[in-house]
Amino acid sequence: MASDASSAGPVPDGGQVPFQVSVDPEHARLAISGEFDREHAHHVLAALTALAGTGHRRWAIDTAQVVFCDAAGLRALVTAHHLARRHGCELVVERPSPCLHRLVLLVGLDQVLDIRAAGSAAPPAAGGHRLQPSTGPLRAGHPVRTVPAGD
Repeated sequence: MASDASSAGPVPDGGQVPFQVSVDPEHARLAISGEFDREHAHHVLAALTALAGTGHRRWAIDTAQVVFCDAAGLRALVTAHHLARRHGCELVVERPSPCLHRLVLLVGLDQVLDIRAAGSAAPPAAGGHRLQPSTGPLRAGHPVRTVPAGD
């Protein structure tokens, strides 16, 4: 039996993407959809505490439907990792959405979390190197100004 925690968050086009956490205690699995942010991260942690009593040695979080993730979402994943370890379990983040996978790689959490990408997710960084953003001041070829040292 699966249970859900839902709320809605805005998306850039003005529509609503519902946030949802589905819990499958029989398979020790969560599925997250929508915006995984400060307003919703606590729902994921509450759902994970429900897995603590299942007796499973492996917990899985399917994040294929996550459309946005902020620092609170990342913090929730790290907290989930530690919670699983305290219960003698491993946590696997399955099918990360492209936005979540990219963020995990950029901040280096791929060195902490067990990320299992699927065909629709961004591929792991080649050679263990982090990917650079395609836009913004860190992208390749962007001119960098030097600032003279003060007298």
